[in-house]
Order: sequence, then C-alpha cells, then structure tokens
Amino acid sequence: MTQPVTSTATVADDISVVENRAANVAEMFLARVRETPDHDAYRFPVGDDWESRTWQQTGDLVKKWAAGLIALGVESEQRVAIAAGTRYEWIVAD
Repeated sequence: MTQPVTSTATVADDISVVENRAANVAEMFLARVRETPDHDAYRFPVGDDWESRTWQQTGDLVKKWAAGLIALGVESEQRVAIAAGTRYEWIVAD
C-alpha cells in the first residue's frame, strides 16, 4: 500500500516555490552568476593540475560564445549541435 506524501511546508510555501521559479535553465544560470559571481562554479583538470572558474568568469564566457553564435547568424531558438567530450567548454556551450 502506498503511503501519502506529507510535508511540513504550507500550501502557500509550495505555491511560492512554483510561482517564483526560473522560466528555464538559462535564467537559472544567469541568476546564479548575479547572486554568487565570485564563488567557484567549476573545477577541472588541466594536465596534472586543477583550474577553477568563478560564476562570473563562466557567465562572461557564455555571453562571448553567445555573441559569436549571433555573429554567425544563429537566431533565437534556432538549434545548434555541440560536438565535445565531457569538459568545461561543453558546459559553457550548453
């Protein structure tokens, strides 16, 4: 027999979470850049060492790559492909 899901949150709390959520992942990302620009966002291996990128550094690179796609003629909601292995740049491209 399945037990009902219970929560200590009130209905108003649950509704506000839904009403105030970001419309998409891009908005969530940009909000994170605004809220914690100097915090580490990613760490990745480079040779034998590890490098870090802050949310601001990552956000700046995302904007540069987006501007590059626009300069190439990619329009809003037009699809492009990402051909990359698992790496920091793949996250930026996504």
